[in-house]
Amino acid sequence: MKCVIADDHPLFREALSMLVAGGDIAAEVANAENVAELHELVEKNGAPDLLLLDLHMPGASGFSALSWFVGNFPDKLVIVVSANTQPDTVRRAIDHGAAAFLSKSSDTGVMTQCIQQVLSGSRGMHPGLDISNTGASLKALDVAEALASLTPQQFRVASMLVEGLLNKKIAYELGVKEATIKAHMTEVFRKLGVQSRTQAVLAIGNLPVTQGAEAEATS
Repeated sequence: MKCVIADDHPLFREALSMLVAGGDIAAEVANAENVAELHELVEKNGAPDLLLLDLHMPGASGFSALSWFVGNFPDKLVIVVSANTQPDTVRRAIDHGAAAFLSKSSDTGVMTQCIQQVLSGSRGMHPGLDISNTGASLKALDVAEALASLTPQQFRVASMLVEGLLNKKIAYELGVKEATIKAHMTEVFRKLGVQSRTQAVLAIGNLPVTQGAEAEATS
């Protein structure tokens, strides 16, 4: 089984890699410290059987990375592993397609058991965590569906757009011509059903992650 751990904290990635690569799970593990690296791994090696995803990774806007991966690879499994365990965040992650939600403070036994249960077919798991009764809005689900239709490069452009970067800067960061970025932007607007940069930012803004005190302190 192939697993990707997508998290920007090196020590946590290392600890989680040891957990997933050893014991009864024994997965082949690759690591990504941002969304761009996750896309590169998927483009090079194909989608992993299991993705362990941190919501607050660089390049992600709210639930955007989760929505993109789940929408493109619905037969693959995603477990969100986050310090942000707000009930609203847990519920919306499940609504956006996560098979389970784990707190970064969970002990290794809980993590191992949850991963094994997900691999055996269990869904909607959130051991030891509260979950909100209010799920993702229809508007947020529509935006998630639109994001899932973006190519990896279009997703990167959309993410940089949300960060406030202009076309010239995006082109420089991605190593392409500005005309290429304009073409990508046109497709991003079309797929999101918007007409401008501001409307695109507002649309993607429907996927925010509620920041709790614990997440703010550790993310």
